[in-house]
Amino acid sequence: MHPLDNPAWNALTTLQRSVSSGNELARRFEPSISPIAAVMNSADPACWSALAEVVGAGSLVGVFAIDKDAPPEDWTVDWRYTFAQMTCTRASFKTPARAAAHPSMRVLTLADGNAMVELAALAQPGPMEARTVTLGRYLGIFDDDDKLITMAGERMRLDGATEVSGVCTHPEHRGKRYAQLLSAAITEAILERGDTAFLHVRDGNTGAASVYEKLGFGVRAVFDIAAVTKR
Repeated sequence: MHPLDNPAWNALTTLQRSVSSGNELARRFEPSISPIAAVMNSADPACWSALAEVVGAGSLVGVFAIDKDAPPEDWTVDWRYTFAQMTCTRASFKTPARAAAHPSMRVLTLADGNAMVELAALAQPGPMEARTVTLGRYLGIFDDDDKLITMAGERMRLDGATEVSGVCTHPEHRGKRYAQLLSAAITEAILERGDTAFLHVRDGNTGAASVYEKLGFGVRAVFDIAAVTKR
């Protein structure tokens, strides 16, 4: 099995183990960092029993590459969608035209955590917690009032691959190619380290997929991601 077939599991059991909790069958990020959890094999009921012990009843977590018959009946599925996993290598990467850095672009820090959560709640790129920024390098663009309006960064990391995540723009500033600019900068830095860049795009989000294709990303796999709660 390729490591990216179960990216969260392979991140949480290797490079990001120190910011997670769990056991040999199930793990999750620290709740203040991310609601992402993972099981070694989503088709194995024992893994779901282990995950229940890790997260406890009532906690909503996201599980990647979930089996078609999972989770067991004692779990509630809040949502379940099909995502395309896209990857980009040094050979396929394409620097976008007009890629000069925006004057307000800077690296985001823990002090920006609340602003990142606020933007994510508005733009809905996926889960964002106040300490998600500690997982990797995040970049942001700010308006004239120093309000965060666009961001992108690194989330899951495993041997040889880093995820591009949290890509979003405030609705009032869309159409300015800010997300493409930040995605390109984050991707290029990942590739320069020698990693493959990967990301996940919900099925039907053709606009986002088009942006990533222009940067040199291509679809590697398609699988379901679900948000689940142990009853």
